[in-house]
Amino acid sequence: MPVTSQIISINFGALHRRAAFDYSIDIENLSGPLKEFKSELATFTPQELQFLRWRMVWKGTARKKQLPPKEFEDLAKDIWLIISGRGFGKTLALSNWIGVKAAEYPSMYAIIAPTKDDVRYTNFEGPTGLYAVLPPQLIVDKNLALPSITLWQGSIIRGFAGDTPERLRGPQHAAVGCDEIASWQYPEDSWANMMFGLRLGPHPQVAVVGTPKPSAFIRDMAKRKDVVYVRGSTYENRENLTESYFANVAKYEGTKIGRQEIHGEILDPEESGFVKRSQWQMWPRDRPLPRFQYIVVSLDTAFTEATHDRKKQENDPTACTVWGLFSHGSPTAQKCIMLLDAWEDYLGFPQLIKRVKQERRRRFGAIVEGPVLLRPKINNVKTPEPQGKKVDLLLIEEKSSGTSLIQQLAVEDILAQPYNPGSLDKLSRLHVVSLLWAHRRVWAVESDSMPGQFRMWAEPVITQVCTYTGEGSLKHDDLLDTTTQAARYFLDHHIGSLTIPRDEEEERRKAAVEARRKLEQKRRVNPYDG
Repeated sequence: MPVTSQIISINFGALHRRAAFDYSIDIENLSGPLKEFKSELATFTPQELQFLRWRMVWKGTARKKQLPPKEFEDLAKDIWLIISGRGFGKTLALSNWIGVKAAEYPSMYAIIAPTKDDVRYTNFEGPTGLYAVLPPQLIVDKNLALPSITLWQGSIIRGFAGDTPERLRGPQHAAVGCDEIASWQYPEDSWANMMFGLRLGPHPQVAVVGTPKPSAFIRDMAKRKDVVYVRGSTYENRENLTESYFANVAKYEGTKIGRQEIHGEILDPEESGFVKRSQWQMWPRDRPLPRFQYIVVSLDTAFTEATHDRKKQENDPTACTVWGLFSHGSPTAQKCIMLLDAWEDYLGFPQLIKRVKQERRRRFGAIVEGPVLLRPKINNVKTPEPQGKKVDLLLIEEKSSGTSLIQQLAVEDILAQPYNPGSLDKLSRLHVVSLLWAHRRVWAVESDSMPGQFRMWAEPVITQVCTYTGEGSLKHDDLLDTTTQAARYFLDHHIGSLTIPRDEEEERRKAAVEARRKLEQKRRVNPYDG
């Protein structure tokens, strides 16, 4: 007997029991303030009356933070950002906002969620999705597979996934709702493509909702001048959530998880890792650089097909950081290191060799001791040589591309030091050298144009070092690799082990206490003797 298969499509939205609600308005029996608008309401179509009733009900039941802020409603700001704890009701707010926008102005609209399943089973068919909030009479067509909804006056609301940014290249919209943007796989690419298509209607806008994650994308969005930022807590929606849910949530109070998942706080990852931003020392911009004792150019190279990202169709960048060793402090000088330069670039092998040679000829820091050197005469004029310390070492990670570079440089009598991290992963390498930051031995230079901040080229290095929490936590971590290998080299060859300075006064106090304890023991007499 042949076996046949059957594909069954289930509308998961239908599994949620929807509260019955009549959105219709009885023109002949109006009550309250609507009475004075009876003649105007008589000209409305049934769909327009239902739309009016829906808006009235939502505005009457929604909390203030679930409704668009005044700056957003008045078009003074283009982006409405709700960052809140779980169960706040942000998806419900998003569904009502995008639904109302689509009903007000016939055009194309979109909702973007992390995955296609999220779009369908949360934003369209979920208990607070579009099908749950839109009056059924306003929907004339639906496609559960896309998914999409067509309203009676021609508006279309389509769903997209944040893990397929190329699907957003081309479609145009008058408004977009973004759900759980912190969980999108490619937030920068999806956002950029979406914004390029946000060009329909008189004033396109975006609403963004989600539970926060400490990503640079979310932190930057919350600081944008065109964003109205609303923060909410799970407790604000307590009346609509079960007691058992709150009993489970309570155990996370007072923890980082609770601050993020309950209270919607955007945590700063740069203050919670092995290395914190506050541990970087800032060298004043108006202070001359010190006299460096040793300078290392640290490279993490990439130019082969082995590093080719087929999905993005681009290679990983080659990363370079330059570090100087110097003595700082008095009366006891401490050996410290300073970040002197940093860059990332996509280079082929010939261009990389040329760039490395240029880096090798650079000088850094204060004038070296000794007489000022002069170049040979040019038109009978002697010019001074570039001052500062020469580069002492090229440090290159010993992998496929790095090995090729080391070998080619050796052919030209340029010797580089190979670096082999052994079996340590990136996080372990960072942990090994993190004591340099803990002991305040790492410096970067203050910006000339932005006092109190580090120089712009140093920011990517600081961000990667402070936010790396393991594989996948950063899109690119090449500058991190150059930093950890340089720091490890300085620790092993120039700085040595770091220990907590001896507190001689405390040691004397403890010795005195111990001496008194031993003396008391000698004076004790055994009562059973004799």
